[in-house]
Amino acid sequence: MSNLKDKKIVYSEYAYFMSVLLLAISIAFMKAAGFGVSLSSAPAYVIYEKVSLTQQISYGTAEYTIQAFVLLFLFIVTGKFGKRHIFSFLSTLIFAATIDAISKGLDLLPLEHVWLRVLLVTLAIIIGPLGYVLMDHTYISPIVYILYEQEISKATGRDRNFVYWTYNLVSGAFAIGLSFYFFGVGTFVGANIATILYTLSKILLHRPWANYIEKHYKFRNKYKQLERHFK
Repeated sequence: MSNLKDKKIVYSEYAYFMSVLLLAISIAFMKAAGFGVSLSSAPAYVIYEKVSLTQQISYGTAEYTIQAFVLLFLFIVTGKFGKRHIFSFLSTLIFAATIDAISKGLDLLPLEHVWLRVLLVTLAIIIGPLGYVLMDHTYISPIVYILYEQEISKATGRDRNFVYWTYNLVSGAFAIGLSFYFFGVGTFVGANIATILYTLSKILLHRPWANYIEKHYKFRNKYKQLERHFK
């Protein structure tokens, strides 16, 4: 185990922004590749694909709309709603806007090349788990998907991993159902091969990334006046 003096000091507020950025990049890359997105984001992607056939909509809009319903469900289950939940939705808006901004840049790439799309998926499944790890090192409210895991785990006494996988598997099944309904049975929109790879990377890379971060970095809170709003 590394001596604390050997660890670099990193501020938890910066970990928050890096987490949102990395998660947004991973989803934007997967969206651009067209091989499916993460289980939690798959329902939003299906709705985005369906609605965009008849009217203008950004993927980010579909993303924060779905997460708003998840936040509402969280309130119904726990009976709690406060500043932490409001800030969580603000985090989701930042996350969604970042995805849209990155997506516009990716649209300029020659995405007809399969090798480029495979490269995007590869990068996504590497940095996505790191984004999740960093979100555990900040006091700032995470995006709604992650807040849901934290709050439901606390409210029910269930292990967070159990809540995570339950939510994600339900989301995946819901996305597949929507895909079959909107686009025909056997058509997998949103949940596809990259979804499986991303899920496997979360299993295989989460612990290595967590160990690396714990070994090399010590997190501290820099803005005390900001911190008190999240307690």
